[in-house]
Amino acid sequence: MATTSIKKKLFISDTPPATKDSAGYQAMADMIQVKGIVSIGSIGFPHGTIEVPELETGITKTFKGARTGSAAQIAYATREGDLGQAAVEEANEAEAEVTLMIVSPDGTSADFWTGIVHSLVENDADTSSYEGATFSFVPNYAVVKGAPVVVA
Repeated sequence: MATTSIKKKLFISDTPPATKDSAGYQAMADMIQVKGIVSIGSIGFPHGTIEVPELETGITKTFKGARTGSAAQIAYATREGDLGQAAVEEANEAEAEVTLMIVSPDGTSADFWTGIVHSLVENDADTSSYEGATFSFVPNYAVVKGAPVVVA
């Protein structure tokens, strides 16, 4: 049965884990929830392709090439005084990797990503918008799936 994304939660840490595995992420104690999340775009690693033509057969074979983290757009509605939104703003200005934890709607599993935050842009001020912002997150390492980190 399909489920919705309603009740997903986003957390951020201004430091990457000591190791990019389940143990490294589980040891993180400084995750902060980003409140007011409106949407979390697709985070992943699309592969490039390498085409190799063969004169004898006239067929060009395609091989899997390197993969690069894709920029996911994440949007939030402004929540005054929210420490998570402040952490996103700080990460946008920093030249360092951060960690995101995206917790499933039922709270039993999480995706952990390490990468960069960039291009934080406030929403348009008009009659069909809300106070908020959108930022990009690009992963630099493969996702690690596991139990959510307990946040105090």
